[in-house]
Amino acid sequence: MIVCKKCGNQNPDNEVFCTSCRAFLEWSGEKVVEPPPPAPPPPPPAPEQQPGFVEKVKHAVGLEPVKADAPAPAPAPVFQGPPPTAPPPSAPASIAYVPPAPAPPSAGPSASAAVETPVVTQAPRPQPAAAVLPQAGVLPTETKAPPAPKTYTPQPERLRPGDVICGQCGAGNSPERHFCQRCGANLAAAVVVKQPWWRRFFPARAATAAGTRPAHAPTERAWGSALFRIIALGVIALLVLAYLVVSPIHNKVNSTIGNTYAAAHRHFSPVYSFVRPNDATASSQVATHTARQSIDLIKETYWAANTATDKQPWLKLTFASPVDFDQILITTGAAAQYATIARPKDVQVVFSDKSSVRLTLKDDPTATGYDVNARGVTSAEIHILSVYPTAQSTDVAINEVEFLRIQ
Repeated sequence: MIVCKKCGNQNPDNEVFCTSCRAFLEWSGEKVVEPPPPAPPPPPPAPEQQPGFVEKVKHAVGLEPVKADAPAPAPAPVFQGPPPTAPPPSAPASIAYVPPAPAPPSAGPSASAAVETPVVTQAPRPQPAAAVLPQAGVLPTETKAPPAPKTYTPQPERLRPGDVICGQCGAGNSPERHFCQRCGANLAAAVVVKQPWWRRFFPARAATAAGTRPAHAPTERAWGSALFRIIALGVIALLVLAYLVVSPIHNKVNSTIGNTYAAAHRHFSPVYSFVRPNDATASSQVATHTARQSIDLIKETYWAANTATDKQPWLKLTFASPVDFDQILITTGAAAQYATIARPKDVQVVFSDKSSVRLTLKDDPTATGYDVNARGVTSAEIHILSVYPTAQSTDVAINEVEFLRIQ
C-alpha cells in the first residue's frame, strides 16, 4: 500500500499516480508495509487424569507397577568370589562389597541364584563449572591505579660550629669522628664549620639538662624580659624627643617622608596645581630687568644680574603664607636674546626652613620641571653657582620661575 503525502489517499502497490489527486507517487508517495497477522494462541494443555481410589490403595501398599515413561535403574554388576581388598586408585567408580548371605537348607539350586552379590555403585562425575557471561548493559568498572609510593625527603641537617663536613657526600659529622657516618669516607681533609662572628657577642644558649634547671630560672627570665622592654621604650622615647627638639633631625625626617609621599603620588597620580609667589627680590639686577619680571608670567621679560660685579647672584621669591610645593618650573635665558646672555647652570635652592636642594639646570629655552619637596615654607632663594657663559655679555638671566604642588 502507498500513501499519498499530498492528500493522504491510500493506493495499491501497483499504482503510479494517486487515484485521488493524480500526484506522481514515485515523488509524493510513501510505501507502507502492512504488519503480518498475529500468530494464533497455543492450545490449552490437556488436564491430567486424576488417579482413582484403587490406584491410590495400590500405591500405598507398594503394589503399583513402575510407570513406563520412568527410566529403569541400570542393573548393578555382580561379582562372584571373595571380596576385593581395595579398589584400584585410578578406578572411576567406588565399589561397595556385600557379603553373600547363607542359603537356607531347604532351598534348591534355584535359591542359590538369588544370593545377594557385591553391588558396584558409580560415583557421579564432576560437572564442569558453568561459564559466567557478562550481563547486558553493565559496563566494566574502571580499575583504579594503585597510589604512588611516598618518597621520603630527608630534612637538611643542622650543622653546628666545629662539625666536620664530608668532602664526598656533604654530610655533617661530629668533631671526634674520623670517618663519615654516611659514606664512610676519610675525614682527614674535611672542612670544619666555622662559628659566625656575631656568635662571639651573642653565644647560643644550650638546653638545660633535665633535673638540673635552677629554681630561680623563671625569675631571671622575667627580669630579663622586663629589662629589654625598659631599654626598648627608652630608645623610642629618645628618638621622639630628638625629633621634637633637634631641628635638623626634624627637617630631615619630614623631608624624607615628604619625598617618599611625593614620589609615590607623582608616579601614580601626577596632577599639579600652581603656587604663586607674591613678591621677588634679588642680590643685584639690571635696571631694565628687575627681579619681579621673573614671576610676571610674561615670556618676553626676564630678570638679569651682572656676574662681573656679583659673582654669585641670588633671586628670592616669597609667599603670603606657608605653602607646600613639589616641583619648581624654571625657564632660563633672556627670551629673544637667549644666545647672547648667559644662563644659570648649577643652582642652590634654599627654603625658609633652612632646608636646601642643589639642582643642575638644563640649557633649554623651554620651561623645565625639577622635583623638590618643600613643606610649610614662606620663601625660596635661588643661588646661582655657575653659568653657561657667552662671549657677548657677562649678564645671567632667568626668564620665569613657577612652583607646582601635587593635588
